[in-house]
Amino acid sequence: MKKIFLLTLVALAGFFCSQASAQQTFSSITPSGHLLFYAVVDEGQANVVFHGEYPELLGGDIEIPRAVKHEGVNYIVTGIADGAFANCIRVQRVTLPTTLYAIGNNAFLRCTDLRAIRMPKSLTTIGDHAFDGCTALVDVVLPNAVSQLGEYAFANCTAVRHFVLSHSLTALADGVFQNCTALTDILIPEHVSSIACNAFEGYKALTTVVLLNTTPPTPGCELPWGREIVVRVPRKAFDIYKSSTEWGQYQLQSM
Repeated sequence: MKKIFLLTLVALAGFFCSQASAQQTFSSITPSGHLLFYAVVDEGQANVVFHGEYPELLGGDIEIPRAVKHEGVNYIVTGIADGAFANCIRVQRVTLPTTLYAIGNNAFLRCTDLRAIRMPKSLTTIGDHAFDGCTALVDVVLPNAVSQLGEYAFANCTAVRHFVLSHSLTALADGVFQNCTALTDILIPEHVSSIACNAFEGYKALTTVVLLNTTPPTPGCELPWGREIVVRVPRKAFDIYKSSTEWGQYQLQSM
């Protein structure tokens, strides 16, 4: 029995090692002097996939390069893989390359000292829980090409005061700004037609919401906002909002 148990452990260890080696294709030093691992995802393209066994050791300001070289081949860095920087509690600032278009699920989950992230104009996708628990972030500006913003993407970012959202967004997903307790105001772009009911759940400081869509967005259920919230809407759509069951209950102002 003991022999079988040991053989099983060896087999499992071999499996996980093979999975890790398949994912962590190669490593390279960034311009900021950090060791990162990359995986080839397509011909000439690679994603950042891992930073090492001890995430708490990675810290400071990280600049991710546009391209990395491996065995004589240049790979363009196009994405941050799922969980790549999760729990890196000492990382303070991240600069993403102009070639990058996707940030995966949990990519920067619980990076509690992350104060700023510079996102490129090429970015189109931010995954679920991508920045969940980044409690040191203060201001977030999403590039206008971002059309997919995942569930709980910025949940529990308790220091964020302002978000600048992408004009390519058409919906605000479940929990996307949940427990963002320092958020004071937000501008919701003109193409957003639906807002999940718990997108802003747990707010404390929110006083003003600006809606640019002339057609009132549809909430998934009753929004958790108090009646003291001021909602600013396009002048030509004021009467439409006023007669809306969902929006007419707030302090409406035309602009």
